Amino acid sequence: MTNELLQQYTGKQCKISSGSYGSTVKGKIIQVNENWIEVETASGRQIVNAEFVQIIKVLN
Repeated sequence: MTNELLQQYTGKQCKISSGSYGSTVKGKIIQVNENWIEVETASGRQIVNAEFVQIIKVLN
């Protein structure tokens, strides 16, 4: 996924899924830096590798 495409989701509540890799993260996208997405979740901040993202769904 390209940074330009991911930048449009910054500040939005999203569900990010890596599909067959088995990982799903729900939260607000804080920033996108190169191939990394920083997400504020209910349990704290997580960093997701954008190379493995298959689906981003906006929740709001």
